[in-house]
Amino acid sequence: MTYNCGVVGAPRVAVNASIIGHRSSGLGQHARGLVRALDTLHAPLVIHTALPSAVAPLRAMVRRAPSLVLPERGIRGHLGRILWTQLALGRRLAREGVDVLVNTVPEGPLVSSVAQVTVVHDVIPLDFPDYYPRQQLYFRRLVPAVLRRARVVVAVSEATRRRVIAAYGLSPARVRTVLNGFDAEQFSPDGPVSDDGGLPYVLFVGNLLPHKNLPRLVEAVARAATSTPVRLVVVGGGRPRAVAQLRTLADRVGAGVERRAFVSPSELAPLLRGARALVLPSLAEGFGLPAVEAMACGTPVIAGNVAALPEVVGDAGLLVDPRDVTALADAVVRVLSDDRLRKELGARGLERAARFSWARCAGELLGIVREVAA
Repeated sequence: MTYNCGVVGAPRVAVNASIIGHRSSGLGQHARGLVRALDTLHAPLVIHTALPSAVAPLRAMVRRAPSLVLPERGIRGHLGRILWTQLALGRRLAREGVDVLVNTVPEGPLVSSVAQVTVVHDVIPLDFPDYYPRQQLYFRRLVPAVLRRARVVVAVSEATRRRVIAAYGLSPARVRTVLNGFDAEQFSPDGPVSDDGGLPYVLFVGNLLPHKNLPRLVEAVARAATSTPVRLVVVGGGRPRAVAQLRTLADRVGAGVERRAFVSPSELAPLLRGARALVLPSLAEGFGLPAVEAMACGTPVIAGNVAALPEVVGDAGLLVDPRDVTALADAVVRVLSDDRLRKELGARGLERAARFSWARCAGELLGIVREVAA
């Protein structure tokens, strides 16, 4: 096999990309984008994934992980990844003579002589323990053990870096920030646009999880609709109970809400282009990829002024208190009623999104990997 970027004596790097699944989750998109960019920058490279077709074609060697690790298997997939990582991955690395392992999520072998660089996306369950009781053991026991084993921990935002250092008592020198990238081929101002059917819509993209703060957004859209015609389109999966609660709330407050389950990037991009704004009122975000994808499409962003969102959105969007329903509603009305503001935010967003490339992300991570290998 021939690599354009191979260097004699270059470290042999493996990537634990077992988080990649059939659905287009944020964690899966990060792993996929990082793998493809690393493939153009470095050799020798070995990718471990249960879904080789999701990253093909690659010049790197791809080693198949068992299907039991796929994230869409839910808790079984989560447990399957942990078991596979601890019982099988370490032995593979030793046989393949790997110098550095990159873990795209904090799931790395605890017993291995291979140096590790581990990516952390957020520690949100630690901040909302009442919302996520079942994840406490994972974030309080396994994650800190994996991070202590890593030579360098990579956070996807400066906000996440600070939170990881505080939560786990890590040395600041061991925790670096490498901002995410996005799929620039899929998300751009050019391409199909979803027809709003004559009724403008604002878009929410994300799972129906408590920290996403969706009930307040539904109430905000209902208030905004008393001033200007608008409806809410929700894109994201959720448990049946969460979906039912969303429908009940929408009926009670009189908000027009349309929900779609997981969609592919090729389906999401037209929805973003057709939206008057993306609204991301999260109470916490480790990064906030939908905001970058919206900016890349020239769509205005309304986001919470908390965690990583101000860092990602900057002055290219409207930042409001996500707990203030009135502030959310006012921001929606402003964007819908002020054409000049909407165009200005769209232009700023296009400029800001250009900062978030996978080539830049992979290049910075590769610098860390080579530092660790040396």
